[in-house]
Amino acid sequence: MDPYQCTCARDFFASVRDAARDADRTTGIIRSMEAREGVRAQTYGPRGRGGERDAMAATDARMDFEERCRRRLDEDYELIDRACDVIYGADQSTGGVGAILGAPYADVLWWRYCAGATWPDVAEGTGMSVRWCKDAVGVAMDVVDSYGLERMSKGLGLAEG
Repeated sequence: MDPYQCTCARDFFASVRDAARDADRTTGIIRSMEAREGVRAQTYGPRGRGGERDAMAATDARMDFEERCRRRLDEDYELIDRACDVIYGADQSTGGVGAILGAPYADVLWWRYCAGATWPDVAEGTGMSVRWCKDAVGVAMDVVDSYGLERMSKGLGLAEG
């Protein structure tokens, strides 16, 4: 499915937020699995007490989990990248919402949807009030809808073909 085929900017960015939160949750699980692996000293002699235990079991479990999640994570990050194109333009600096409305509007979209942040975190990340951030998202969504997702990502305006 082409993510630019969503019916409106709000639907597109809602799916981006879901992807960002899913990717964050999955990478958090992977990090906690890595922490459980711990660093162990290599032993060359016989171990003392205890039964046989697979020292690599935790690592194997993490690697299996990463492999199962790889496709979903790749899809999540691809969608987030597409949203960054809409927000900042395909070159990530001279197009999209940032070119039309300015960096504060683009940054609000990035924090809320690509980073999956809460409103207080969006406000802190942008240095604006929560109220301003919510209003800015509404304005930005209207602009994206008027130009279209694909045109915004390519940096094209209404008069261009």
